[in-house]
Amino acid sequence: MKLGHIACALGKHKVDRENVKRAGGQKFGRCRNCRTPMEEVEPHLWAAMRVKDAGLGRRAIH
Repeated sequence: MKLGHIACALGKHKVDRENVKRAGGQKFGRCRNCRTPMEEVEPHLWAAMRVKDAGLGRRAIH
């Protein structure tokens, strides 16, 4: 197991700066280690997005 995956499990995601996209005035990207979708909530402050699981219950991927 990579050390980066352990950090992601603890909530320390690192955004992949090369693949950041802009949509609707916001920036979106993915974590460099675990590919979790992330959004920029404030300048230089990224948070993991909560993604629904196609309506199959109350579960969410984050």
